[in-house]
Amino acid sequence: METIQDKLKVSIAYTLKEKTGRILEEVPASHPFTYIHGFNNIIPGLEDALCGRHLNEFFSVDIPCILGYGPFREDMILEVPKEELSDIGEIWLGMELEMTQDDDIREFQLPDNADDFIAGLNLDSDENEDGANSEDGDSDGIYIIKEIKKDTVIVDGNHPFAGKDLTFDVKVVAIEEPSFSELETGFPDKGGDEFDDLEDDADTFGSDFGHNPDNFNRRWR
Repeated sequence: METIQDKLKVSIAYTLKEKTGRILEEVPASHPFTYIHGFNNIIPGLEDALCGRHLNEFFSVDIPCILGYGPFREDMILEVPKEELSDIGEIWLGMELEMTQDDDIREFQLPDNADDFIAGLNLDSDENEDGANSEDGDSDGIYIIKEIKKDTVIVDGNHPFAGKDLTFDVKVVAIEEPSFSELETGFPDKGGDEFDDLEDDADTFGSDFGHNPDNFNRRWR
């Protein structure tokens, strides 16, 4: 495969920078990020820029926040009583807390208050050590602990790159036919892929570029 189009598996290397030039992330060609094109699982500005690109092509693209990780939202910052998080055990700055969504509701709903936030936390035993579900990485909402006070904790549901206009320097490393299961799910298969360790480690961008598919969501984070 020589040209990126929908329903192809694409691997890219990139450097992500703020408009000031400060580097936020680097993914080398030896350990590229892999995704299935056309499934809206990376930020829209980058997916649009990748469409039609060729194998081994290098390009730079400026992406405004509205086509990246969205604007920074004050309503996604909550102050939660520390005692309500007692079931979690140890907490620390930067810890990620995952919220789950009722299966009957199609879109993730932001909690209106601390009580809603606590009620929605995923405290299942299959959580990984930093509070995110380790089963499939498809978190409905992730809140990061930003401040620990005497009696409360400040959590922030914004993506770390929310509100930022970004520049990607990208190289197209591979373009392949996806497997049947990859087309079914819209995500690269786990297992048997030399780049799996990288993808498991990061939600880079998120998980989500996006760290969920409202990828102001966290598939690349």
